[in-house]
Amino acid sequence: MVAFQGWRRSILLLLVLMTLSSCALTSNLTKTKQGPEVYYTVPPVTYVREFPGYASRNVGTVYHGEQVTVLSQMEDEDWCRVQTAAGQQGWIQRALLSPVPLQAEIFFVQASAVPLRPEPHQEVISRQMLPRGAEVIKLAEDKQGWLRVLVEKDKSLGWLPADSVAPHPPPAAAVPARPPEKGAAEKTSSSPGPKQLFVAVNSLELHLLPLISSEVVKVLQFNDKVQEISQSGPQWRKVKFPETGVQGWTLASYLAESAQTAPKAASGRKKKAPSSLRRRGPKTKPSPQPEDLDPEVM
Repeated sequence: MVAFQGWRRSILLLLVLMTLSSCALTSNLTKTKQGPEVYYTVPPVTYVREFPGYASRNVGTVYHGEQVTVLSQMEDEDWCRVQTAAGQQGWIQRALLSPVPLQAEIFFVQASAVPLRPEPHQEVISRQMLPRGAEVIKLAEDKQGWLRVLVEKDKSLGWLPADSVAPHPPPAAAVPARPPEKGAAEKTSSSPGPKQLFVAVNSLELHLLPLISSEVVKVLQFNDKVQEISQSGPQWRKVKFPETGVQGWTLASYLAESAQTAPKAASGRKKKAPSSLRRRGPKTKPSPQPEDLDPEVM
């Protein structure tokens, strides 16, 4: 009888220990608080991590004021498991989230059409054009004057030059009350503004400096439209290609004030003398040609 009672106590003690172990295991497995909640990201740019910790790799990016859904939260490490509006899931530190919506910075496109680029560079091919008055939300800004924006109409993302937008809608275009008088067109055409020119040759190289030997920054094609910025002497013109914003120098003879029907032959190229003349000619150092000199130095 005594042995039976001792065996019974051992069984009860074992059951108690198993219950305590189960409670501890359950406590460890439920370290996170459950229940989806909506929060908003505070920094200009926030990275969603694969695991809780800054050493973990990035699995997504969210911007200031973007909405995320908190799926769970760790009690001791202050990290939240979230899901972004795009469906990405990962971890963000709780201190980077706000329970109330943040004031969005809204801007409006001021130009007639502005390319929305996937990267903050003029040379990057544009995916779409934003019309005048398009509403965008500022998400971030880099040091080169580009804004990362969210287009309100279709929720597309991209980059715009900061000087192409403003915090107010563009003014409505003024409609003249009566046709302009004779001579008014002349005054309008002479108003300040960049002079429009056209490429008059098959292929036109824009140089970094007003020198034929200078680095080529862009190659334009026949009848491409450019804007004159400045000039250096009678031969050289500095122009801007408005489609990409690239600027460079070219000879004035390669440009025309209106679109041409056919390209003209490029002039100003050096021609080699016949071989007989090169053998008989004096062995003197040739003088520099005009197109190889900086006109500002001449």
